[in-house]
Amino acid sequence: MISEREMLIQILRATGENSSVKINDVYRESRIPKDLANEILRKLHGEGFLTLSGGIVSVNGEQRLKMAARAVELGADIERVSRVLNWEEFERFSTLSFEANEFQVKKNFRFTWMKKRWEIDILGLKKPVIISADCKHWHKGWSGAASVKSAKKQIERTKALAEASASGNIRSKIGIEKWEHAYFVPVILSLAPSQHKFYEGTPIVPILQLRDFLQNVMVYLDEIRRFFVLFKGLC
Repeated sequence: MISEREMLIQILRATGENSSVKINDVYRESRIPKDLANEILRKLHGEGFLTLSGGIVSVNGEQRLKMAARAVELGADIERVSRVLNWEEFERFSTLSFEANEFQVKKNFRFTWMKKRWEIDILGLKKPVIISADCKHWHKGWSGAASVKSAKKQIERTKALAEASASGNIRSKIGIEKWEHAYFVPVILSLAPSQHKFYEGTPIVPILQLRDFLQNVMVYLDEIRRFFVLFKGLC
């Protein structure tokens, strides 16, 4: 398991700027015996973590996130893993997950409410739901108190956005000026699972489970934290 973990990290490091790496380079940098390395690579290929072809290891964006999550499961330090991923990968996968579920996406949404500037990493719009997502860059201790702290802050941001949406200007900026009502749902997204799946009804969703969450959000809407706003009659 240690050898698999180290190979995962090495492949992530080697494919940071390119989507592929020569198998011989993996052998050299991972310092794992060739026979064992081949066994691990075949296993990872069979499980869909990477593609082997003609002496080349290839990975796509989703596979890189799966590899990172697997390395953490195998005991890799989460800060070490974070150094071989970049923020754009995390945000890009999040955006694709929303779009695959027919959500319109707005990134880094900024607004002013109660004389304070607010920013939300991702808004996912699919009438009548607005997912207000905070993409957390992972770090040591994330699974405990840090995830709860993040959820508290995201609840505050989402509540502010819901209240601010009473303004026609804000609704227009969001792109929901023709909606009659909306449910604003705070969500935390992270690489590694938290000890808490929810905090006061706010979902804390591992990034690789985001698509499943979005597919089912309407089913569980009554069970999760949300802020309902009725726009009918508002100026």
